[in-house]
Amino acid sequence: MNKHLERTPGTRIARPRSRRPRHLAIALLFSASLFILAACIGDLDPDGGWAAPVVSGDHVYLGAKDGRITRLDLNDNGRYDGAWGFPAPGADTLGPIYGTPRVDGDRVLGAAYDCDGLDCSATVFGVSTETGQKLWTFERQTQVVGAVALAGDTVLFGTAQIDDEFDNDPGPGLPGAHGYLYALDISNPAAPTVSWRFATTDSVWGTPVVSDEVVYFGDLDGVFHAVSLGGESGNAGDELWSFHAEGAIVAEPLVLNGKIYFGDFSDNFYALDIATREAAGPGSNPPGPGEWSFSSDGWFWATPLVYENTLYVGTLNGKFYALNPDTGAEIWASPGEVIGQIVGGAAVITELNGGDAVAVPSGKDNIGVFNLANGNELNGFATDGGVKASLLVNDGFLYAHTTDDQVIKFNTADRNRLSCIEAETGAAC
Repeated sequence: MNKHLERTPGTRIARPRSRRPRHLAIALLFSASLFILAACIGDLDPDGGWAAPVVSGDHVYLGAKDGRITRLDLNDNGRYDGAWGFPAPGADTLGPIYGTPRVDGDRVLGAAYDCDGLDCSATVFGVSTETGQKLWTFERQTQVVGAVALAGDTVLFGTAQIDDEFDNDPGPGLPGAHGYLYALDISNPAAPTVSWRFATTDSVWGTPVVSDEVVYFGDLDGVFHAVSLGGESGNAGDELWSFHAEGAIVAEPLVLNGKIYFGDFSDNFYALDIATREAAGPGSNPPGPGEWSFSSDGWFWATPLVYENTLYVGTLNGKFYALNPDTGAEIWASPGEVIGQIVGGAAVITELNGGDAVAVPSGKDNIGVFNLANGNELNGFATDGGVKASLLVNDGFLYAHTTDDQVIKFNTADRNRLSCIEAETGAAC
């Protein structure tokens, strides 16, 4: 149900004590998921398969489970480009990739990490789109779960706690800091340097989003941050304002028409007004006009989708909602539902009759499809495996990266499977 944000000005929304400790709550929900369960007890053993395909120019770029960046050639009927890839075939890989690679002109940016017990090593990297060779790498003893963001020649990414060996770059780590947002200057690829970093009280798993010289992101302590990138917004690295949600925040936020949309691990989805919060300044600010929160019966991880003034978002119990972005009111009589967690973002597809529908990935099996107008279930896409990556729709085709590390190409109109390849090697499935 929809509820307006209600709290005393200048105070934070109270968090129910029954939800603490947060790591226990996460462990209970994800008892069947080694990735999340291991994260909660500090022994993160990643396996990847969550990075979405990305189209840029004549290619679809893939982040394979083992830490390779590969690509398909769209001009050759989706042929796997065996001559392009990072690291090169036969070379050691970087560890599983969770965050979707970001393609910017002549470079691909991404992050990978791997763990040996409690010892985790993360690598943030840049790769040439022309050659597939390394432009630069940056390493830290930590975990980087989300994708990177980009502002000019500054790469932004979230981390867990930093190993003591690196806790003084660019300055001493803050006592009690269990996560950071890093701002990495890559203007000199030969020597990427840390411009600044912002300390948080828990890990930053989500992907930061940049808008109007401000970077927005949440952390596992349930705090949503707005941090300046410099210029008219203020001094780079300074927090402009924050918001305390009722649960951990891992989703990539959506910034649209002066509002920020995101969900948490306490069944709540929020719409915050940027102008009101910027005017109020640092600290926990009172609710602004037009702000709202929506209560579901599941936790939110997937990035929301907006299409024709409707907000679509899924939960980790498989529910998929259509909401009014101005009020938070439900548009469908009842939510759509898939069998499995909704972790990746949905995508709009075109039907044979020319109408539109929305495709929703299931972390357990197949891809559900729902009528945009009323939420009625339509024929879906058979993946025969889980999809926790966001879906890519391009030129009448849907690409799905499964948790088995397969990239499946479908015709969106008739749902026919056209091809299936292994993301790492290009071999037929």
